[in-house]
Amino acid sequence: MKKILSFSLCLALLLGCSAATAETAGRTFTGELSVNGRFTVRWIAPEGYHVTDVDSAEGGYMILTLLPDDDNAGGRPMMTVSIAPDELLSDVKRLNDLDDAVLEMIADTFRAEDRVEVTYMETANGTKLMVIKEVMENVDFVDFYTIYMGYEIELVLTQTADMRGTSITDGQITSVMRFLSDMEFLPAE
Repeated sequence: MKKILSFSLCLALLLGCSAATAETAGRTFTGELSVNGRFTVRWIAPEGYHVTDVDSAEGGYMILTLLPDDDNAGGRPMMTVSIAPDELLSDVKRLNDLDDAVLEMIADTFRAEDRVEVTYMETANGTKLMVIKEVMENVDFVDFYTIYMGYEIELVLTQTADMRGTSITDGQITSVMRFLSDMEFLPAE
């Protein structure tokens, strides 16, 4: 009986590993960014978007901008991803590792700048995201915040020129969640 159970467990693990490998192998990443030799970020640009800028600055700050292919097609928002080291969080591997008191302190920094509500979501890979959303009728921006290996990673969804006066929708927020769930972070070897 133990042999049958062991064999079944091994078979399940092998099938699971094969499925995970096939899932990664089947994805075609459209971009990659090395972050100061610490880790690499790979992404799949959402359908209808293109990367316009990948800039880096002194101190390790990096920014990636994704714009809709046609600003007049449906009034889609632009996405800006920024990656910056944080001395206070340099020992933190992931946002998931922080306790509620520290999370509240980080949320308060966003509340000090704008009238926002802070909620939490999780990507398909289990990465905790702090979601900062304006408290107003027409939402101009939604900020998705997390931490990876001591770096603050933010994706800000903002209105494009043809969206003025309309709100960012739940569907657009869902598409950002798919984009973030497809992102892959690979530590440097």
